Amino acid sequence: MSYSIPDCFMIAFVCGFAFGLVYEAFRIVRLILRFRIAVFVCDVMFFVLAAGLVFKLSMVLGNYVRVYTLLGFGAGVFAYIVTIGRVLNLIESAAAVVWRKTIGRLAGSIATKIKKAFGAFAHMIAQVFGKAADFFSNSQKNLSKHLHSKGKKMYNKDIIINKGSETSHVIQAKVTRSP
Repeated sequence: MSYSIPDCFMIAFVCGFAFGLVYEAFRIVRLILRFRIAVFVCDVMFFVLAAGLVFKLSMVLGNYVRVYTLLGFGAGVFAYIVTIGRVLNLIESAAAVVWRKTIGRLAGSIATKIKKAFGAFAHMIAQVFGKAADFFSNSQKNLSKHLHSKGKKMYNKDIIINKGSETSHVIQAKVTRSP
């Protein structure tokens, strides 16, 4: 079935105006998630969906893409954005501020609870590691004691005094001569 140029333009205009609601949904996501990547993903998804819808609409209206179908669709989206979109944008902006504050308070209370739990855990771990650090620092202090006087430096002192210096390791034998 073939449509006239004004009919195709008006059908595309109405589809574009209705597709403005899809733009509104993406705008809400962009207002709530203010990350650059979220804005980028929303924009790309919108344009991919719009291109798909224009292509499908063009195929339904005459089996090929027409310039006035593109212009009608774009004009419909533009008309939505400058009329109903502006009113909804004010409402959405106020709602997004409230939403972010609510989420901010909720995230703040969760963060406070996590900080307290982590602080208690860190305090417990600090006590354990503090005891270990004291043990090792005391061990280091014991290793750095000064040497004793020269008389006390000699090791195996009892062996040298009582048995002689090398008698404990020598086998003593009785040697007799025959006549």
